[in-house]
Amino acid sequence: MAVGSAGRWFLLPGLVFLFTIDLIPLLYSAWISFYNWWLLRPRDVRFVGLANYARLASDAEFTRAVVVTTLFTSGAVLVEFLAGLGLALLFAQPFRFLRPLRVLLLLPLFVVPVVGATMWRVIFHPEIGVLNYYLSVLGLGRPPWLSDPTLALVSITIVDAWRTIPFMFLVMYAGIETLPGELYEAASVDGASAWHRFRYITVPLLTYIMLLAVLIRAMDVFREFDIIFVLTGGGPGTATQTIQILNYRAFGLGHMGEANAIGMVTLILVTLMCWILLRAVLGRRGAPA
Repeated sequence: MAVGSAGRWFLLPGLVFLFTIDLIPLLYSAWISFYNWWLLRPRDVRFVGLANYARLASDAEFTRAVVVTTLFTSGAVLVEFLAGLGLALLFAQPFRFLRPLRVLLLLPLFVVPVVGATMWRVIFHPEIGVLNYYLSVLGLGRPPWLSDPTLALVSITIVDAWRTIPFMFLVMYAGIETLPGELYEAASVDGASAWHRFRYITVPLLTYIMLLAVLIRAMDVFREFDIIFVLTGGGPGTATQTIQILNYRAFGLGHMGEANAIGMVTLILVTLMCWILLRAVLGRRGAPA
């Protein structure tokens, strides 16, 4: 008992470190969000309560940013999940020629996001881009990938998916490799088809691994900044202006109160999104959320 009590004290340095680097800055950011604080007028700092949040609630630009962020997050996570799961199922098959390709699939993970986005900006170029060159050869024209509002949103989704599909693949492939082969052998003996084995064995056993992958990617995509900033800068117009781009511009203008309010709203939305995902999956399994 004494050993257990003493062991708890070893957690204290980690808790102090976590409190220092996480909780204190978070509380400070929340405190600033209640003030009208402009960097250009450092002496004119006034407490305004929830005025910054009320301004965001009635701001059409912020509402538009929330919608764009939601569309981008939903589309990117869906594409990454389906592609990652499909690749994991493919590479789980006993095909020897696929083994060397696993390393190649992971290469986009090692590319710095800004470098990858710059590369894709050249690929999407309407005149010199390699993508439009092959599309024109096929008679499909030269789409304005980054200047058309709809295609711009599709473009940043493609780039984010290209960069993080390997992560989805890696997580779910590792999960599939740990599943007991005896269940599949028994199902095959009983005459179960490949679809039924996937539906009634793979999916239930991988539920929590899928949830983990989706949660991690949803949080990351919701906070995505660098790829969007390099590719479109939030344009054309506000077509790809996410919450993070809007937050960056608020900081750039020196409006610390509004910028921190946007950050706190982002935290609330991400927390709500995670809670909904947890309720959806754990509720189906009958476990308490």
